[in-house]
Amino acid sequence: MLRLRHAAVVTALLAAPAFTQVQETFEEGIAHLDAGNEAEALKSFKRVLAMNPSHEDAWQLWNSTEHGVWLRLLAEQGEIDRTARAIMALATVGKKERSDDADTIRELINQVAADDALARNTAIRTLAANHGEYAVRYMVFALADQSDDDRRIAIMSGLSRMGGDVVLPLIEALDAPDAYLRRNVAFTLGYIGDSRANAALARVAAGDTDSATRAAAQQALARCGGSTDAVEQYLALGAAYYAEDDSVLAPHAYSDIVWSWEDGKLVNVDVPRFLYGAELGKRAYYHALALSPDSTEALAGIARTSIAQQGRLDDWTAGGGDVGEWPSRLAVDELAVQLAGAKALDTALGWALDQGDQVAASGLCRILGQAAPAATANLGRALSMSSAGAVRGEAAVALASIAQRTHTAASADAIEALSEAAARKVMRIGAIIDSDRARSERLASQLGNQGMFVNAYHSGGRGIAGVRSIPHGDVLLVADGLSDLTFTQVVDELKLDPRTQNIPVLAVSSDGDDSVFGDQIEGVISGGDASAVEAALSNSLGADRQKANQLGARAASVLEALAAGGNTDVSASADALVSALAHRPETVSIPALGTLAYIGGPQHAGAIVSVLQEDGSDALRLAAAEALAGIFARSGQVDSALVGQIRDIATGDSSGAVRAAAAGALGHLDLTPAMRVELMRAVREK
Repeated sequence: MLRLRHAAVVTALLAAPAFTQVQETFEEGIAHLDAGNEAEALKSFKRVLAMNPSHEDAWQLWNSTEHGVWLRLLAEQGEIDRTARAIMALATVGKKERSDDADTIRELINQVAADDALARNTAIRTLAANHGEYAVRYMVFALADQSDDDRRIAIMSGLSRMGGDVVLPLIEALDAPDAYLRRNVAFTLGYIGDSRANAALARVAAGDTDSATRAAAQQALARCGGSTDAVEQYLALGAAYYAEDDSVLAPHAYSDIVWSWEDGKLVNVDVPRFLYGAELGKRAYYHALALSPDSTEALAGIARTSIAQQGRLDDWTAGGGDVGEWPSRLAVDELAVQLAGAKALDTALGWALDQGDQVAASGLCRILGQAAPAATANLGRALSMSSAGAVRGEAAVALASIAQRTHTAASADAIEALSEAAARKVMRIGAIIDSDRARSERLASQLGNQGMFVNAYHSGGRGIAGVRSIPHGDVLLVADGLSDLTFTQVVDELKLDPRTQNIPVLAVSSDGDDSVFGDQIEGVISGGDASAVEAALSNSLGADRQKANQLGARAASVLEALAAGGNTDVSASADALVSALAHRPETVSIPALGTLAYIGGPQHAGAIVSVLQEDGSDALRLAAAEALAGIFARSGQVDSALVGQIRDIATGDSSGAVRAAAAGALGHLDLTPAMRVELMRAVREK
């Protein structure tokens, strides 16, 4: 049976209807489990998650339920275990929402050093539960106190018992100027035994100016089982943080602050969750660079994390999110990226391509187009990614820009990709997260037949990382009964991220009961029928269409520059550029017309005349007239019907500049003397 620890706690919780519902549903699950009905127990626990309980409610549930109950749930196999862990993760986040109340924390710290063991233990538990990492900034100074050994040891013991929450601020305290403080921080990290501290301990063990501190760090590192190669460990830590790997960022390990040692104290800065992993990764790479200034890997890591952060921040800003001071913070890193060098940028691009990180890959291609003195191997790899249109297009723009800058010829493959980017309509993209590979393949096939490009992932962890790394998504199918995470864990994690929070979600389940999913979904797919997907698709592609148009504009512009430079034959792009005139914005159409002025033929004149006739801007219509002038200068001939249509523009109500440009286009034709005189008379009469 479910047993609650304190009657007073229970009475208080019953006053909150939201928590009461959560508690009762959880209790139902325990009752089903007591009766041996695991299937119904699992449904109850899923309903708890589907209620989307607040972190506070989850923490109250955790705090009011005997530990034995949780241990029993964790001992269960399969989904019951994973669901229990998901509830516990919510509770841990609830703990992280506790306050930075200096007076309360200081009073509790005094009790940590009390003679009464019960008071001491209660204070440590309260600090961990109610204040977590915030308490470290006040506790750490006791580690520098050489006048009271008992108090210092009690605080060190308390910190070690508070566990993983205190590790990151303690790592930053290793940069304190007080050697005695650094030594005791190192000892404390060794007692905690968290591998996230290994790189910092290795750095201190090898390079601290104080021999006692070096010895303490060496002992702590031995306790943690870490390598003595600090650079290698920082590089591995940076990669793990960036990948948001469970080894360093399990669901309960996220925070909304990052720490640093400044002006003699620990200082925290608020950080959006979608920047958290990349920010910690970037810091690790900067440490590696400080230790090894010639490390290409460290430079590559800084470049990749910085570009990814900027992209995520841009997405958040586009959605109206508050970004605080982060734009100015990241501006410094943008300068660092520009200074990283082509070798490091290309290395980072290779990592992104290897791991399917399309967002970072696209950004790195853009930077390489400006920085690389010649085509690189990984730009060539990116150009061949036919399944990732944005990456392929950005690589093509980069390679063409390099060719233009170096007065060399761009490859035929690059021209083809530029043509695709300029002409491409935005494709809908879907993602499936399902451990059942056969079902996943069937659904992917059905969606592919509907004209959608589908990314499939076979575990929750890989799915979360994969969905975050694609440029955009229009629909997400998540299976119930994944091999590693619960449905709710996956969806909640993606809803916290501005890159993925608005993607409509459908549950894939063999059970048609949708009550276990709450209001997080648009529908349930059962029996392998994907017909419900179309109804759930977003009506607008919003920012994603804007990004595609921006890429199309860059592609068309670089084609125009190549055509003007004369070193590259871009004639193969003509048909694609003509097709783009009908559906792309003027930012694409105008440079497309500029290219056609160099490479267009008589067969393209009809589509260009249509642009000239439309009610577009003068800039667009002038570009169309100039494109016709280029075509007519080369061919001298055109269908007589088109001559009449252009004549109507030259003699119509358009602006003087457009009429003059239309007349100038006609002037390039091989006209008979009579026709030329007739056209001149018509223009003059106007």
